[in-house]
Amino acid sequence: MEIIINEKYGELAVEWQYQMLCILKESLKKHSIENSKAKDICGDFTFDFAMLQDQGEIRVEKEQYRPVICFENTKEELIYNSDDNIQLHEYAFGNTDEAFEE
Repeated sequence: MEIIINEKYGELAVEWQYQMLCILKESLKKHSIENSKAKDICGDFTFDFAMLQDQGEIRVEKEQYRPVICFENTKEELIYNSDDNIQLHEYAFGNTDEAFEE
């Protein structure tokens, strides 16, 4: 598997975040959460989740790790963000607005 580091990562990461938001939105709707409250929950959750990805660390058995996402395409190339040029928390509320415009 080849690791690819390029500008495609940003587009993929923002779309991944948007699709995650739509899943959360539908789950809240299924549980009868009022739309404006659901939007607030989605925005807050998405921002906090993105901060964990962008700047957070987790510890497992005294080892420290930083969570990252990467994407595999049909050519079995792994598209990865190694230089932090995309900060997903910056897109959290814009993606939330877009998800709730529909």
